[in-house]
Amino acid sequence: MMTKQNPEQSPEKIHRYAVYSHQAVTEEGMVYTRSFIVIKNGYGVITRFTRLQDYAGIYDRRTYLPITSDPEAKLYYICAMLNHVFVENKDVFKINHIFEITKDMLQQFFSSYGLGKKPDGKHRGQASIENCISTVTYFMGNLSRKFGGYMKLSRSEFYSEKIYITKKGRQVKQIVPAFQVRGIREVDSLFRDIPMKAFELLLPLAFRYAQDIAFAICLQAFAGLRPGEVCNVRQEKSPLGAGIRFTEMEGHVKKAEIDLRKELVLRSDYVAVGRIKKERLQCVYPAFLATFCTAYQLHKRFLESVSFESEYCPMFVNRRGMAMTYDDYRGRFQKLVEEYFRPELLKSLDPQLRIYGQLLYENRLGPQSLRHFYTVQLVLRGEDIANIQFWRGDQSPQSAFAYLQNKGDLNRELEESNDRLARLLLEIGGQAYES
Repeated sequence: MMTKQNPEQSPEKIHRYAVYSHQAVTEEGMVYTRSFIVIKNGYGVITRFTRLQDYAGIYDRRTYLPITSDPEAKLYYICAMLNHVFVENKDVFKINHIFEITKDMLQQFFSSYGLGKKPDGKHRGQASIENCISTVTYFMGNLSRKFGGYMKLSRSEFYSEKIYITKKGRQVKQIVPAFQVRGIREVDSLFRDIPMKAFELLLPLAFRYAQDIAFAICLQAFAGLRPGEVCNVRQEKSPLGAGIRFTEMEGHVKKAEIDLRKELVLRSDYVAVGRIKKERLQCVYPAFLATFCTAYQLHKRFLESVSFESEYCPMFVNRRGMAMTYDDYRGRFQKLVEEYFRPELLKSLDPQLRIYGQLLYENRLGPQSLRHFYTVQLVLRGEDIANIQFWRGDQSPQSAFAYLQNKGDLNRELEESNDRLARLLLEIGGQAYES
């Protein structure tokens, strides 16, 4: 006998806030994104567009807006708060309008967010929690600024404005949210690390067995590009403009720059290849310049043997001759690690490399690890916060500061993990160590 479905639980009746992003292209081929806060039903169909993204606070007090400006990253925090208040706890809070949100409701959401877990099962980090609080607080502040008379929550209740004096004597206003949230610190997985001796094995293997991505590995390891940014790089002869530029003096290359100033369409099917997190001209770190130039010459030879869309001339192409996407690159890198790099490590006469190969059975090594490798090299070469931020192409010094805080551990981490794994291997009869 079939039971009658509760109409209140049918997908048509279930609604949640979500982010909808649409990519567009200018006449010059420049890609830009527009994001909106929408309401979707249980089928994932948009039932309503809102204007809430207008209060996310990006460039809200400026007369000039770059075409690439978009609040997408912030909107996910705002949607999480709205769903917490209006969907997940609708029977607790029993409110029907955003104007009815109170400080206690926000505090409960922030506490839940801080102690909650990400989809991968790990707890959220400090930066994510602080960004959430800052974004939602500023969003509510913008609403209060425009609809203050209708809202239960006044700006003074959830943040304060403090004035501080810079070293140059300039007054700067700083917004300080009136919330504190407890979080659970995750112990970072060791497996962002690639020892230099392991990298020296990985790179030749890439040029032998994965020529299509070998130079991509160099762009990450020697210039600090993110995986998605690598896929945006164009050849020197691209009709869209040279994607890489060299400065020579007396027959020697003194500088190499990668053009990441615009996110352009690089495929005839208009599929996005990856995101540029910070638009910039990214320089290759001088200590790696000679190796980088050699790798580039090898890659140019590879490009002469493959076909590609000449109207775009992407630096990295897939088997169809189209620009490689981030997913293409990640898959090719993973195949390189599993089929060639890990087996070669396990055959090594070096005990540390064999141990590293064992670690690759339990941990997935992705292309993001190459940017970590690059940053570790900067730290070990004595670069300070400002220089690390510059060479990494970061928007803020936060990441650089985190690496410098752990500088003393960078040399010890791998040794400690090696000791732990060495003991484990000895327990299961690792003959190599007994000898």
